Amino acid sequence: MKATINGVALNVDVSGPATAPAVVLHHPLATNLSGWDELTAALNPSCRVVRFDARGHGLSDAPKGAYTFEALSADVVGLMDHLKISQAHYLGLSMGGMVGQYLGLLHPDRFRSLCLVSTTSEVPAAAQPLWEERIRNAGTLGMDSVVEGALPRWVAPQVVTGNPDLVQRLVGMIRSTPPDGYIGWCEAIRRLNVTSRLKQIRLPTRVIVGALDPGTPPAAAQVIANEIAGSDLIIMPGVSHMLHMEQPGTLAGHVLEFLRRRGSSA
Repeated sequence: MKATINGVALNVDVSGPATAPAVVLHHPLATNLSGWDELTAALNPSCRVVRFDARGHGLSDAPKGAYTFEALSADVVGLMDHLKISQAHYLGLSMGGMVGQYLGLLHPDRFRSLCLVSTTSEVPAAAQPLWEERIRNAGTLGMDSVVEGALPRWVAPQVVTGNPDLVQRLVGMIRSTPPDGYIGWCEAIRRLNVTSRLKQIRLPTRVIVGALDPGTPPAAAQVIANEIAGSDLIIMPGVSHMLHMEQPGTLAGHVLEFLRRRGSSA
């Protein structure tokens, strides 16, 4: 279904029992809600799963211009308002995990817990030329220019060579991402710097990262876990950035165990 949130039409999917605890899933850059197919199936028996194409992605509107995490986190809260969900568990991967940190800072009353997956709390100055290049290439060459650089960062080497179906699934998501949306998000991501604020987050939090992730490595996840009091850190061996698609069953196990400890009927 479509829902207009903060002036942007978002593509939304809601499944699972209407009376079950709500879990909001936020996908990573240059993908869409279909990346959560496997996790949604695992959660559906005991959770009301809300997943959506973030602004600029999938079948949602892609307004031009730089996005901000204040606005992007407001999209999540606005969608919850639209669905009449007062509180939810939240799981975000990569840029979704960045949004999750802002939600914990700006809207803590709306969430029961956070799962921050394959993410970081800060993009260093040394990485700015890389983000500038991505923005420039997407604007002039289109999304095909993103594919070659993304795959080695996104999945483990054995997936690149041994799982062509998953590779093609990811390539299809990249190519279908509107360039304006990709650029808008890149502008937000390159300015991310919330490490010094994370101690303000008081929500129950689990941080999950792939041991082979070069873009948001375990060291970055450790920083987040160290800063958020009471959080725990799970390092999944043998996987990289897109661990929700590389090993969906393993991720689902970690998520369900965390939700059960939070008192959810999940």
